[in-house]
Amino acid sequence: MQAFESKVAELRKALEPLSDLGLVERVRASGAGGYVNNETGRFVSKVTITVTVAGRSPEKHYPEIQRLVEQAGITGVSLRFEHSGA
Repeated sequence: MQAFESKVAELRKALEPLSDLGLVERVRASGAGGYVNNETGRFVSKVTITVTVAGRSPEKHYPEIQRLVEQAGITGVSLRFEHSGA
């Protein structure tokens, strides 16, 4: 659970500029999973994080959100988007 909370906090901080603009309404952990790396044979865990995006065309903000996450160097997360309906 702490890993979830830590990743959510990292994402919230990275997405703060879009939150301040009212584009990102919510960031929450929505599950965990992973995969086995074929090269190493090790299990790589990932936290799925749901980002709630506001606006008429929220999908146009998805690339910007992904870019901010990459710039922040946040790893081990899988992003999932949802529209707030607002």
